[in-house]
Formats: sequence, structure tokens, C-alpha cells
Amino acid sequence: MNITDNLKSVLIIDDDYNEVKDFEDILKQEGVYFSYYSPEQIDHNQKKIKNHQIIFIDLMLIDGNTIENISKIRQILKHICSDTFGSYGLVLWTKHIEDLDIFKDKISLDAKNKTYVTPLFIIGLDKVNYIRNGYGNLWDDLNKNLQENKSALFFFNWRNSVEQAADKAVNDIYQLVPDYKEQHIQFTYLLYQIAKNYSGIPTKDLKVYDGMYQDAYRAFDELLYSDLIAKQNVFDDIFPQEIEKCNNSFEEDLACLANVNSKLLFDFSINKGNIIPGNVYQVVKQNSFLELKGAPKKKECNPIQITIEMTPPCDFAHKKVSSRLVGGFIIDCPTEKDKLNEYITKNFKADSKYLVWPFYYNGSIRFMCFDFRNIYAENDENLNDTSLYKLLFTVKHRLFADILQKFSSHAARLGLSIVQPDITIND
Repeated sequence: MNITDNLKSVLIIDDDYNEVKDFEDILKQEGVYFSYYSPEQIDHNQKKIKNHQIIFIDLMLIDGNTIENISKIRQILKHICSDTFGSYGLVLWTKHIEDLDIFKDKISLDAKNKTYVTPLFIIGLDKVNYIRNGYGNLWDDLNKNLQENKSALFFFNWRNSVEQAADKAVNDIYQLVPDYKEQHIQFTYLLYQIAKNYSGIPTKDLKVYDGMYQDAYRAFDELLYSDLIAKQNVFDDIFPQEIEKCNNSFEEDLACLANVNSKLLFDFSINKGNIIPGNVYQVVKQNSFLELKGAPKKKECNPIQITIEMTPPCDFAHKKVSSRLVGGFIIDCPTEKDKLNEYITKNFKADSKYLVWPFYYNGSIRFMCFDFRNIYAENDENLNDTSLYKLLFTVKHRLFADILQKFSSHAARLGLSIVQPDITIND
């Protein structure tokens, strides 16, 4: 598979247009949309530059040494790659590998400091070679470099599969209403039926339910997901036989995984007043029903008493009378293996407890625990009262489903007491 077959847009930044105009001809032949800017044009450009999948940029943009030019490139990236720019990769025109390594080190600092949206991957190509010998081999060279860079390979494969799956999912539904004269009516009705099926709410209750709009989007998300899996089955394996381990310390691994878990498991966009299953609140006013026995209280642990809204989605959709809350706590996650192991295997190990760690919250790596024995019913008015509860974040669907399943299993356990004789052996 040629990655360049999926390349749709390129941004070229160079101080000499004559050196890249032949490159533009190659892009035209390949049907790739492109834009060209000189450093001066970017400095004076007031319009926002839209996202391009790859930025080609010359290392030597100004008169000066390598470090000065790298500083100029970082200024340019900071100028154009705002939070809304989107994801991209970067190709640096340079024939000196040592310059590429220095460049990567400097951009790594920007990535750590989150100065701007930094590239997902960085590769180098020798522009002088193409100026001398023509750009005929550029496409093959670019594809080879992208294939060898696993970050680039995954980016293009995944992005292309998402776009194809989205097109298929939406086309499959739109083709069900081919009459363009009546499309706006028929499609709205079809969308209504899809949303109703997703929520599972009886028709008689729909008038009091205001989440149909969101359910329509969620239903399409599920259609996209099924098509996405089919598209991704054709991917090449990006993992080598032996995975090289990073030389990270345990603390560095913990921080990395905490970042991943925060992205996968939590939604930190606060929507006050919108009580939904999975909301996690800080218990502002002490509530003994939600307070876990043995929860850490030492100040150095930064403890927060919390509760999670555990109303089953079906009850929520039917306008439940009150919220079912389960108590818990958040503390700083220990970075020592022994202490962390003690938490997991001793202090907080029980069928009634549900642990989530590590994850980032408020700039710290955190450890969270819920106890299914600490249950409390609360009305919406109190739950929206900030003197009683403060909304912190929402757990995402898959995590909520797992917590709910474990909670249901614990609540429904039967147990059996069997009469047995005393088998104690006396010495």
C-alpha cells in the first residue's frame, strides 16, 4: 500500500519559490491540493491557514546558522498551527541528518510545553538532490520514508479509514431517501426513527425527553464504528516482531499512561445542570452515606470525596425520580511501586470496590476508588446545588458501562450459607 495514495493536501513553506515550483507540478499530477507561502507572506498573513496533512518546510529560510533557522521555523509553526489547525506531519528539507536531529530536539521541547499544535511525525528529505536531479523520484522517496516511520504510517492509515467509513455510513442512510424534493422531510423522519431506536424510549414518553438530537448523532457514531472496523481489517501490521521498550522510569510510564487514560476514559467538558449517568461530583457537604470507610484523609494525598451518578440509562431516559449515587474518593496516585501495590492488593482490594488509575486530573496523576456499598439517592435539585455537589467530570460510555455492570453484579449477588460441621483440628 502506498501511503501517498491517501495524501490529499500539502503546505509548502520556502523562501525561494523557484526551488519548489517543480514540486508543485508533481503535486498537480498526483491530484494533491497544495498551498505555497514564503516566510514573509506568513509573517504578514492575517487569514487563518487551513489544515494540510503534511507541511514541507525548508530548513534554511533566513540568512543565519542552523539554530537561528530552527528558531524561525518554530515561530512560523506557532503562528499557523493553533489549536484549531488540526493534526499534520512535517517534512524538513535538509541533507544533513545531524540538523534533522537538532530540529527534532527543539520541536520536542515545544511538544512538552504545548506551545502550539506540534507535528505528529517529522521526517527529512534532501531538496538539493531533487533540484539537481529532478523531482521524478520524490513520490517514491516520500512513500518509503512515511512507510518506515510508524507514527506516519498509523496516522495515514487511520485517518483514511475514518474518512472512508464516515462516507459509507452517511451514504448508506442518505440513499434510503433518494427523492430530493422530499428529502428534508423524509430524512428528518428517518433520523427521528434512528434516534428513537438508539434511546429505546417509548413513543409516549418522547415529548418529555430532550435528548433526541444527541441520540441521532450517537446512533450515527455507532454506524461509523461498524464500518470503521471493516475498513481497518485491511491494514498492514505496524508492529515489529519485537517491540522495543522505551527507557522510561516507572514514574514516566505512569505519567504517560495517565495521559492516555484521561483521553480514553473521561470527558472533562463541564456542562453544569445537565445530570447524566456517569457524572462524577465532589461531595462538598459531608455525607456519611457516601463516605468510604478507610478512605485516605492525609493532606499530602490531596483527597477528594466524590460520588458518581449511577442511574441506569433506561431509567434516566424515562425521567427517573432521583439519582442513584455511589460514593468514592480521589487521591494522588503513588509513584512508588510498593505503595501502589499495597493500595491495589491490600488497602482497596474488595469485590465492592472499583479502582481507576492512573489518570490525570488538575495537573496531577490520580487514583480513584468507588465502593458499591456506599449508595445514596439524591434529587436533581440538590445534585445541582453547588453548595452540596460540584461537577468534576464525566466518565465515558465504556467505563460507565463497566462500572455499572460490576455494580449490578455486586448488588445482585446471592450468596449461600451452608450448615457444616466443625472441622477444626486440635493438636
